[in-house]
Amino acid sequence: MLLMFIVYSNAVDEEMVEIVTRFAGGYSKFTGVQGEGGREPQLGTHVWPGINNCIMIAVEKDKKKYIYSHVETLKQQFPGVGISIFVTALKEIM
Repeated sequence: MLLMFIVYSNAVDEEMVEIVTRFAGGYSKFTGVQGEGGREPQLGTHVWPGINNCIMIAVEKDKKKYIYSHVETLKQQFPGVGISIFVTALKEIM
């Protein structure tokens, strides 16, 4: 299994929740996530007004390609919106 963290602009929250519910049995969502990365800072301030959300999901390895594909389509629909996926092996769920 894989543990995926998807960090994305809250502007595409509905679309992202739809994608992950299609391929994962459940999810945990963190809202109001601030950070800096490859794009403009998302700090929720007057200077840097954007804010992110993060979804954490556990999925079988074969689902990763479908999630990637749908997220890539979402990126094309909303150019300029930041979406990053971090993936690591999941050894155990308790």
